[in-house]
Amino acid sequence: MRRCPQSQPVIVAVDGTSLRITDKGRTKGIGPIGSLHRGAQGVQVMTAFAVTHDGAPLGIAAQKMWVRSGRSKRNGNGAPTKGGENTHWLDVLEECRQAFESAQSQSTPWYQLDRGGDCWQVLTHAEQTGILLTVRAVHDRRIDDSADRLVETVNAAPVLAKKWLDVPARPATTRKRRIGKARFHERIPQRTQRRAKVAIRATAVSLVVSTLKGTTLVPFNAVLVQEVKRAKVPVEWLLLTTHSIDKPVDVLKVVQGYALRWRVEDFHRAWKRGLCCVENTQLRSRDAIYRWATLLASVATRAMRLTHQARATPDEPATSQFSKLELKALIALRRPDEPDHRIPTLAEAIRWTAELGGYTGPWNGPPGATTVGRGLDKVLVVARALEYIAQKR
Repeated sequence: MRRCPQSQPVIVAVDGTSLRITDKGRTKGIGPIGSLHRGAQGVQVMTAFAVTHDGAPLGIAAQKMWVRSGRSKRNGNGAPTKGGENTHWLDVLEECRQAFESAQSQSTPWYQLDRGGDCWQVLTHAEQTGILLTVRAVHDRRIDDSADRLVETVNAAPVLAKKWLDVPARPATTRKRRIGKARFHERIPQRTQRRAKVAIRATAVSLVVSTLKGTTLVPFNAVLVQEVKRAKVPVEWLLLTTHSIDKPVDVLKVVQGYALRWRVEDFHRAWKRGLCCVENTQLRSRDAIYRWATLLASVATRAMRLTHQARATPDEPATSQFSKLELKALIALRRPDEPDHRIPTLAEAIRWTAELGGYTGPWNGPPGATTVGRGLDKVLVVARALEYIAQKR
């Protein structure tokens, strides 16, 4: 919270994932994840990951872990009788709000949610509390109790702006889709990294939202982002936001904010696979798994922040991100002949740290969170030893 820039919105990407934990004896107190027929065990996690407007990771603003008990009770229409797991979105949003409030932060969180957040609980909560929120729409809802639909309404709006977007690479995957009551898995082909030119349309809409108590109208601004040129997997986002769309610059801010939602996906990758491998834990109780996963989440966040800052501000002194003992330990490990009075730049310090973690050189690209995190682990061991020696003296 102290790192958040004051008097301006902070991008808070909220997304859920699951941690697959080995539990053959069913003794750890965890529950099913994914499709029930597959029998996988683990815990569900939802994280609110804060970043600046240039994508610099700030930290985890809120996080919730829970265990599924099995199939939820559903009514005649197939909807959960108590809102299902969508209520966890509200819990994380409220925890994040309390964190900003308790820190007396002057910055405003701007929540960025993917398709899973397009539910009546989140939409009505945004209207009732007035939070700044953008969610990617998955349902083609009705408009104003008429025959009009969301997609055709936004498609009829004029183009307000055009913009170039950096589209990251993505392996082939599948995603769940629902049309009416039918549910199926859609195959998404592999996507290569490229720059895409998109056209942006926007209009104000009143969505017909079905709740447990009936239907209600919820006002939102809809922003449609469509790739101009033909592509194998074209970029197309339909965003619902509470942010203003009065001017083209406001619409561009909405698109730029949602483009940073992928930072939480980067966090998941560093947390679960590349750096921390949290799913490899052999701890034997649910509470211990929760605590270990929380600690590793902090480790992944710091490695991501160091990696980004080394690329964004390479010439600033390393003392901006390293403590004196950490810097002393790093120099002892990599540059023992370095003059004591010289403070290395942040780029130099991160390069040295990554080399300790297995980084082989710039021909493989700049250091990433995995090698930086591995090197930082070695630095911290030496830093603790230096601290102990200083205390003995």
